[in-house]
Amino acid sequence: MPTSPKRTKKRRRLRFPVIIPGICILAGIIILLVVLLKGCNSKKTDTPESGSPAAQENPSAVTIEDSGKDFRNFFGHKGLVTETCNLYLKTDEGFLPTGSFEGGANLEIGTEQEMDLVSVAGTPFYIHGDSLSPSDRWYRSETHLIPYSEDLTTAESYDIYDERGNRIASVQHSDTYPIYVKPNADDNRYGILFMNAIYYIHADQVVSTAPADRTVATQLAAEVPVLMYHFFYSEAEGGSRVDGNYVETGELEEQLAYIKDNGFTACTMRELQYWMEQRAQLPYHTIAITIDDADPSVHQYAMPIFVKYGINATNFVICGWQPAEMPYELWEMRENGMELQSHGFLTHTGGCSGMGHGGLLLCMDHAAGVEDTIRSFDYVDGGFVYCYPFGDINENAESIVRDGGAKLAFTTEGGRIHPGMDPLALPRVRVTGGNGLNAFAASIG
Repeated sequence: MPTSPKRTKKRRRLRFPVIIPGICILAGIIILLVVLLKGCNSKKTDTPESGSPAAQENPSAVTIEDSGKDFRNFFGHKGLVTETCNLYLKTDEGFLPTGSFEGGANLEIGTEQEMDLVSVAGTPFYIHGDSLSPSDRWYRSETHLIPYSEDLTTAESYDIYDERGNRIASVQHSDTYPIYVKPNADDNRYGILFMNAIYYIHADQVVSTAPADRTVATQLAAEVPVLMYHFFYSEAEGGSRVDGNYVETGELEEQLAYIKDNGFTACTMRELQYWMEQRAQLPYHTIAITIDDADPSVHQYAMPIFVKYGINATNFVICGWQPAEMPYELWEMRENGMELQSHGFLTHTGGCSGMGHGGLLLCMDHAAGVEDTIRSFDYVDGGFVYCYPFGDINENAESIVRDGGAKLAFTTEGGRIHPGMDPLALPRVRVTGGNGLNAFAASIG
């Protein structure tokens, strides 16, 4: 039956109240979905927590609180990271959270504070001052290595490690660094300058290396004299020379002043190892300084003079002659640039009559010798350099220290060292007390 115009109009009026609420409900659902989707994909505008996707995958400049706190007490000192926290990069837009510093890491703190952030020395990075506590460490952060004329470029995400293999930082963008240490078959790390010292990036996080527009401005070392000291005394305090192994404090000061004033560089044992492995470059006029036995006179008389001139040395410690727990004197010397390495644990004794000086290591059971070597390296907290007791060396002794983990080992034979030599049979230059400065200068010149 045809519908009349009058009834049609009435029906149309009845539809609108039904259609309009339906449209409103549909529009509301669409708006809600849009808001939810936008919320899922939006970036945080406050400081992301360390390790969060916002901090690592979608970094953006954040607003840093300015609480008015003064963190200048950390300036020029080491700060201990209390727990894993954000690492910030300063940009034109502000501070960008672009990675993290690891809890437990010791950082070299710079001399800048912006809001609540403080700079990390020798890096472009900042850390929140509340993430630091005072450190009980004060070792010098430095390197004597010369960079290669070559740079590395990292992956978009990479980690930075200290010498012991502890991760210090994770960075979530690509960077370029000069190469200071190259990897080899036994160690797949590159050494870079970070916090004014050598830190490491694994080769699998390096995407490329390339020649750098940088020339080496100094002549490089072809050989290195490694000096050998033993004991020290002070005439002003009534001491006297027992034999040529005793060096008077005034004499030592004269020698270290000569080293400082004439452009010599006293390198560390790790630097020497890399140079011997042809993985790193040392400057011309590099020397190394070793002190056998860790006699108490080293801490009493020598350490203050080494600290005065800022010169590195290595103490070869007879570990079994020390207290079970490392004494503070050894720890203090290490913090002041006088590193600790092994002179054996219980092997600085006789036992092999008719062989060399009769040192036990010459005829010791291999397994027992390896155990003694490892024990001595553990005592000095990560040792890797060995000094043969009495200077005695033969095939048995060398195989023991090799299997015990030594990277370098020194005898008392005279001479200088250079790459290509047997790293476990290295000679040294004896410093004889009373010989005078001219003889000393000739021995290292």
